Amino acid sequence: MNSMKLKLIYPEEKIKEPILSKVCKTFDVDINIRKANVQENVGWLELELIGKEDEIEKAIEFLKQNGVEVSPLEGQIFME
Repeated sequence: MNSMKLKLIYPEEKIKEPILSKVCKTFDVDINIRKANVQENVGWLELELIGKEDEIEKAIEFLKQNGVEVSPLEGQIFME
């Protein structure tokens, strides 16, 4: 299994959408939320996506297509 630590930034219009739920239902990945701050006009999360590399890549692309800004934390991909 691979894991990637990411920071997600949600724009105001996406905060109330269940985007992470859709990611888990659509792709074979687990999500471990490490930190979060959600307010009325912006929200951010630091999380770890865990799964096969291709599923992680598809999940990241899905997030981006849904208006979420995605950036790697520490620039690392962890492989076990």
